[in-house]
Amino acid sequence: MNRVRTEAQNLGRRIDNRYRSEEIMKKKHVFKPLALAAAGMATLLASSAPLAASLMFADSFPPSNTLSSEGTVYWMDRVEAHTDGGVDFRYFPNEQLAKEGEILQKINDGVVQAGYIGIGYVSDEMPLNGATMLPGEVDDVVEASQAYWSALQADTPLRQEFLDNGVVPVFAVLLPPYQLLLNRPPVEDMAGLEGLKLRSSGSLNMVVETVRANPVSMAAPDTYLAIQRGTLDGALFPVTSIAPYKLQEVSKSLSRNAAFGSFGITVAMDRDVYEGLSEAQKQAIAKAGDETVAHLSKTLADDVADDLARFEEAGVTVYELPEAMQQALAPKYRAAQQRWIERMDDRGLDGQAALEAFESRLGDGA
Repeated sequence: MNRVRTEAQNLGRRIDNRYRSEEIMKKKHVFKPLALAAAGMATLLASSAPLAASLMFADSFPPSNTLSSEGTVYWMDRVEAHTDGGVDFRYFPNEQLAKEGEILQKINDGVVQAGYIGIGYVSDEMPLNGATMLPGEVDDVVEASQAYWSALQADTPLRQEFLDNGVVPVFAVLLPPYQLLLNRPPVEDMAGLEGLKLRSSGSLNMVVETVRANPVSMAAPDTYLAIQRGTLDGALFPVTSIAPYKLQEVSKSLSRNAAFGSFGITVAMDRDVYEGLSEAQKQAIAKAGDETVAHLSKTLADDVADDLARFEEAGVTVYELPEAMQQALAPKYRAAQQRWIERMDDRGLDGQAALEAFESRLGDGA
């Protein structure tokens, strides 16, 4: 299969998926038996018999989203290519089968055998993986993604959380660092942040609070009107997520060198199904994971540069936070990290070990 599907192939697959999803939604009661049958079939695949596994895969991205075309679809294509079609997928994008925060549960329930798991949406099930999204951790998206993927392939608390939830991680990247997007001119010092109402969530809230701004929880699609109406002064957003919500249309300034945090994009497979695959198929999946992490993280980095150029052309002031402000933010980031570790301690979890599993791989070429 070609590395990138033609539009005709994608359209055909999506039409077929819509038909399948309608049929499947009428037969929810048969999901678990089907999943068990799929697991049994996967077990047979461990033999030398040339049997094929057709796995149901769900994500929340529209097909036009880079995280779909250059991430989940790219990975499925590479798996199919490396297994000579021995493992293929029935793809259900755009929340056809599950909302973005429900896919892990759908895998556990046997509705699908693989899918996208956004780490920020599973903080109850996988709290330790939140270490990768803390303020001050992600600067270079390629380096950070490679570090996270390396940690998920090793015997670390990050990988163990996936296994404990009945899934095996098959690729992972981190989004470019969150930046400060405002409906006003650039801020020049810490005082300029005080009192701002910023759309934020999760661990980002901690650093927003430490700079005396006000975090506001809000669904991403609602951010446009909130900024336009002045309900929000701005938001913390990855650069690559701004254009899909057209936020550049209602914003006046955007930082380019902040490190307010990130978001973990992972794909996982049902653990029983994975264990039933042959060793050659597992190796193929690992190879596809390596290729996808390298490809998608590089694509995201390139997209940042392209988006910033387009935003400037549209009249948004793209600027760098002054060095003095960066120095003042650094201890705020560390304070947020420490608060997160303490929260993990309160839950009986070793947040320090999880953070070190990630940090130890940053900058080491992993």
